[in-house]
Amino acid sequence: MQDLRSESHSALYHRYFAVVAADTPALLNAAHALRYQVYCVEHPFENPVDQSKEQEWDSCDGQSVHSVLVSKPAGIVVGCVRLILPARCGPCASLPIRELLSDADRARLDAFGIDRTAEISRYAIAKRYRRRPGEREYPDVEPTDPTVPEFRRLAPHMSLGLIRGVCLLAASNNIDTVCAEMTLPLLRLLERFGLVFEPLGPVIDYHGPRQPCVAECKQLLAGLSKCNQDYYQLVTDTSRQPAAPVPVDS
Repeated sequence: MQDLRSESHSALYHRYFAVVAADTPALLNAAHALRYQVYCVEHPFENPVDQSKEQEWDSCDGQSVHSVLVSKPAGIVVGCVRLILPARCGPCASLPIRELLSDADRARLDAFGIDRTAEISRYAIAKRYRRRPGEREYPDVEPTDPTVPEFRRLAPHMSLGLIRGVCLLAASNNIDTVCAEMTLPLLRLLERFGLVFEPLGPVIDYHGPRQPCVAECKQLLAGLSKCNQDYYQLVTDTSRQPAAPVPVDS
């Protein structure tokens, strides 16, 4: 078996993972099922009674686009993320983050361009790929899958895969700025990759400590490029997109 240490980060990612737009019923259902497990079962952020068919939905899904991270060996969805798009009709007609900001910080956010700013949301990873207590939500360095040698090296690629999904969604929807309410461990993880977000006010209590933040996509990619060219290639290389739909175990 090939030694994973001999492979570049981008080559290793493409061997084991693919990130694709959740633009089919099967992929979209898999994303909502994963969200149910993470946000209703493992972490009771949402009441499962309010959901149906063990899928988690909310009022912002109608103005959102979604990506899923697929494990190629298993053929299943192991991660998901969505972008809530701006200025569309419906019950979630403005970005939810605005309700958590002061007037001054809303003005700072709006200065980036209301029509070109989207909110990263529902960033989730399947439980078996997450780490130890204290970093329960994100796959930092040490998931435990005995079927993959040196799986420690694969773990960061899951977070980078979802960032790749965010970038693809942003590019295809004319978005050049992204905002979010992020946990502090996730912010630290992204900063290690060179992906640095600007705080929007203080840390808030929103399902635990969260930092509202914002960044221009081009600045995020510049930081990633400066930190690690191979990571940059992993996130931005569109030539390696799957040519056909990725199979998903239903």
